[in-house]
Amino acid sequence: MTRRGRITETGTTTGIAPVWALAGALLAGATLAVGCLKALEARAPEAGGAPPDLPAIFTAHQMAALSGGFAPALADVYWIRVAAVSADELDGPAADRLYDLVDHVTTLDPKFAPAYHQGALLLSIAARRPDLSDKVLEKARAEFPDQWVFPFYLGFNAFYHRTDFPQAAVYMAEAAGLPGAPPYLNSLARRFADETTNREVARELLDRMLRATQDPVIHQRLLERMREMGFAS
Repeated sequence: MTRRGRITETGTTTGIAPVWALAGALLAGATLAVGCLKALEARAPEAGGAPPDLPAIFTAHQMAALSGGFAPALADVYWIRVAAVSADELDGPAADRLYDLVDHVTTLDPKFAPAYHQGALLLSIAARRPDLSDKVLEKARAEFPDQWVFPFYLGFNAFYHRTDFPQAAVYMAEAAGLPGAPPYLNSLARRFADETTNREVARELLDRMLRATQDPVIHQRLLERMREMGFAS
């Protein structure tokens, strides 16, 4: 927890399994904020009424400009909404709303790394919106140029959604060169760049991710994508 009670993680690992366990851990951790959300809504002036969705009124940059010293507190309000999102709620327009919430959190509090992590993973796997996930990750990569996890996730999106193994190799190589990157990333980059091994390593990563997640929606999405890519479930 941070000073304001947020769900956090370090983003550092020592092996492939811990990296992919992050997906399940972040998605499971989202449920911890549901109680906080209900408590805040119970304090609203009208019983049962939720706070208004501010993203529909102000853009993220407008909110940041208007908030002054209250930006971190406003980021927490949006973060509670992000953390309460369930993976099974992200079909259709809900993905755009989630992206808008994540954009507000990360504009109001640009150094809050968990918002980038959770938003990117939910948008990528649950919502099947790699375009929005990539936007979150590019924003994170600009804000945290020394963190290997964000180019790593971009590499995941490249092979998972677009079957673009050469681009995945580029991102994995970038991640491998950053501080704290686990040694296996160099091997991943080489294997993604090699046409004789890129599908094999893709299947290995998906298998590990499948075993790591406990979320039924994410599990089903992974199975569907593995079948689409020609891997037996």
